[in-house]
Amino acid sequence: MQTPVLKQAFKLYFFITFLFILSGCVKDSQNQSTNGKGGSMARFTIAKNHLYVIDDQNLKVFDVLQADTPVFITELNVGLTIETVFPYKNNLFIGSRNGMYIYDITNPANPVFITDMLHLISCDPVVVNDSLAFVTLRSGGDCRTSSNVNQLEIYNISNLNNPTIRAIHEMDSPYGLAIDSCYLFICQGKSGVGIYNYSKPDSLELIYQINDIEAFDVILNNKVMMVIGETGFYQYSYNNPDSVYLLSSIVKGQ
Repeated sequence: MQTPVLKQAFKLYFFITFLFILSGCVKDSQNQSTNGKGGSMARFTIAKNHLYVIDDQNLKVFDVLQADTPVFITELNVGLTIETVFPYKNNLFIGSRNGMYIYDITNPANPVFITDMLHLISCDPVVVNDSLAFVTLRSGGDCRTSSNVNQLEIYNISNLNNPTIRAIHEMDSPYGLAIDSCYLFICQGKSGVGIYNYSKPDSLELIYQINDIEAFDVILNNKVMMVIGETGFYQYSYNNPDSVYLLSSIVKGQ
């Protein structure tokens, strides 16, 4: 159950996410086609002046070229238990509790299904770069599953029509994640946040671990890592990924 502090922290987190996405001022060096950046557990995103919103089963598309007068365009049925949406270049990567769905948005008003990668029923945030997709699977709790799978799955997506599994790494209750260059940032609930070098996907290297927060999702912006946790919202500098330090926080009791 979410505590009042956690509910307020989530409100702040999603408000910041909303501002980042709408402003278009946050550019991802790996994803220049999006207008802004959200967390891996976001249920909405903007790419190519279009807003994409997911519910439990559907993807809704809006034209937001005129931000004060958004125009609804279409709604597509994706599947059951849809949870997250992540844009990358000309594609949307949609995470559900039973798999990852990939859509082509070359025509942003008309997303076209490319393929899917199905897995055991589990919570499923997704982030990607040019050739790899990173998916965290988590069991129990709000995932409403009896499976005991807690792991990071790395997919080779060089051929979007035929993604293949590249590596699987056991994790401690993984939640949201983010990437910057060759570094992967993974929230792991009560185990905090792990920063990994994934340049060798088969042998993920832990660079730094934050242990003193319960972390759920992360957004990266200009070498600042923003984390939503059980007790609040945190900002860390990661100019040196092996020497991260806290910049500010909004936590219970402050």
